Amino acid sequence: EASRGCPFKCEFCLSALDKTAWPFPLPRFMQALADLVERGARRFKFVDRTFNLKPATSVEILNFFLARIEATPDDPCFVHFELVPDHLPDALKAVIARFPAGTLQFEIGIQTFDPAVQRLISRRQDNERAEANLRWLRNESQAHLHVDLIAGLPGESLAGFAAGFNRLVELNPHEIQIGLLKRLRGAPIARHGTSHGLVFDPLPPYTIRSTAALPEDAVTAIACAAHFHERIVNGGRLPRLSRLLFQGDAFARLLALSAALEARFGRRHAIALEDLIDAVVDWLSAAGSLPRAAVEAEALLDYRTSGARGRLAFMARGLPGAAPGADRGRATPTRQRHHGRPRQTPPDSDPSQDRPAVRQRPEGVL
Repeated sequence: EASRGCPFKCEFCLSALDKTAWPFPLPRFMQALADLVERGARRFKFVDRTFNLKPATSVEILNFFLARIEATPDDPCFVHFELVPDHLPDALKAVIARFPAGTLQFEIGIQTFDPAVQRLISRRQDNERAEANLRWLRNESQAHLHVDLIAGLPGESLAGFAAGFNRLVELNPHEIQIGLLKRLRGAPIARHGTSHGLVFDPLPPYTIRSTAALPEDAVTAIACAAHFHERIVNGGRLPRLSRLLFQGDAFARLLALSAALEARFGRRHAIALEDLIDAVVDWLSAAGSLPRAAVEAEALLDYRTSGARGRLAFMARGLPGAAPGADRGRATPTRQRHHGRPRQTPPDSDPSQDRPAVRQRPEGVL
């Protein structure tokens, strides 16, 4: 932490009880960072609620890591910060734009795009400015973007949540984290319990079960979608299948796919990657506009590019694999390396064209 506390009053968060945010003495903090780097630390996750609240401090901390990365590009640091989405001045942008791929991640809490829900839960957010900042970060920087949405907020319906999710999909962050509202002890969100019909699980972590605007079956469906979205999209191993999934009404298609996967396997967990891909290919082939051969070709390119070397059900025909992307430094987490792999085919290529067969590894060889 370079600072502690939060000046905002979003009612779902315990930080709503804070009166303000206060920074730690910067010279001492910077020396502590330097000591950690000298001792071998390479991954740094800042848990400041509002890292970019004071841009001058943010720029100094970013410049510290940038200087270290530029001095030792073969042994870079990886740093993670939580950003206020609608506050990204030019001084911060100038530094962010200099970070190479695989070294910088931002967690950005959008939570909801609905102005009425924002007012209800005392959340101040300029949606248009937040959207513009996300677009700039995605298009003009190489930072990895992890963006949060919360389902089950008082007053937000399934249609409202879907609209927010689809709006984020259009902005194309690397990850969209779908979270369900939790009842944190002391958080002001509890004041809406009666007026908005908030029903929480009686056991920790006290997850929302239903609201007046979101019935229990809708919450269950969102939870299922969140799990499979995490596996298929956020994991970064299946970018081509993800693009095929998010055509048209992205959230409606995600709900339908997730329900089909849960029905097919009878569970959400303990599903092998190969089985999951085969099931997604089956669903996309039935629900999409591409012929099955094209979907299979995209799936196999995803699978090979991810570094996996097992066997998919449709691999008898054989399609060319792609070598895993280059190592981006040992500090970059695996998940972010998957998202950072280069495309193996140009956007306008036709994956359904016949390709020469590739020799498969013998069974059991890693």
